[in-house]
Amino acid sequence: MESSKPFFRMIDEICKEENIKQKMISYNWIRQLEKENKTHYIMSYQLDLNTANSYNIAHDKFATYDVLKSNNVPTIEHRMIFNPKTRSKFYGEKFIKDAERLLLENNNKVVIKANESCEGKDVYFCSNKQEIEETVEKLFGENKDTLSACPYVDIEYEYRVIYLTGEILYMYKKKKASVIGDGKKTIRELVNEINEKRNINIEIIKDLDLSYIPRFNEEVYVSWKHNLYNGAVPILVDESDQFANKVKEVALLAGKAMNINFASIDIALASDKRILVMEVNGSVCMNKFSEIIPNGYNIAKDIYKKAIIKMFEN
Repeated sequence: MESSKPFFRMIDEICKEENIKQKMISYNWIRQLEKENKTHYIMSYQLDLNTANSYNIAHDKFATYDVLKSNNVPTIEHRMIFNPKTRSKFYGEKFIKDAERLLLENNNKVVIKANESCEGKDVYFCSNKQEIEETVEKLFGENKDTLSACPYVDIEYEYRVIYLTGEILYMYKKKKASVIGDGKKTIRELVNEINEKRNINIEIIKDLDLSYIPRFNEEVYVSWKHNLYNGAVPILVDESDQFANKVKEVALLAGKAMNINFASIDIALASDKRILVMEVNGSVCMNKFSEIIPNGYNIAKDIYKKAIIKMFEN
């Protein structure tokens, strides 16, 4: 049931604590919140804080890139690929050629992703033209309307910044999933232990030798993604993080450029120390965070409470 997810339990608790009347409508897909003659809605994970335009821009990865680029916010390059079935008047071979040129410009490393996706889904690493074409065909076969081709960026950490009306509420960073060798178990066995312990399914790096037995204390990265649902490890950010202030500065620029009120902003610290916006999420979901970070439930609940209070101030 939806109410079993941490987010919805938090909303129930916040409404009770803040004397907000709550009504479930549209098969519980929509929550109607009422307080002091004001009515607001929560639809899935979307709070009634963002305008339709800012939410729709954030929901589209290429649109987000273009808005950020036009406002001189550092961000990872995106090149559009249109689906010929749905966008025939825009479509042309040149869009696939753009992706293939990006491959050559980026040492045979390109990421193809659906523009409307989340939690690392519909995102693929490609290392040659055939893989690009197969990935594009697969995603278009699943009725994806538009895709983006991006240069693969070697990311040291991915920062997630929670943004509310010009303020940074919280920030943490994520490290790619890895295993630590004991000199006895294979990578496959070590990954299976992580999957079982954390109830996730790590998306393994292509061509990784799962039969390899890492040496004692040898660290092997097993996924190229930084999503918690793909096994990434969350790390709390404190004053000792030398990049924290710069990340916050870029996040504030991105929030302002997007004209968005409540969002999670993902920012990459590349291995060459560039700081680049990856995406902006108008739906702030902290379910997995609340389950695996110490005191994560209370941290997430406090964030949602501040957002709901702000919602009723408008």
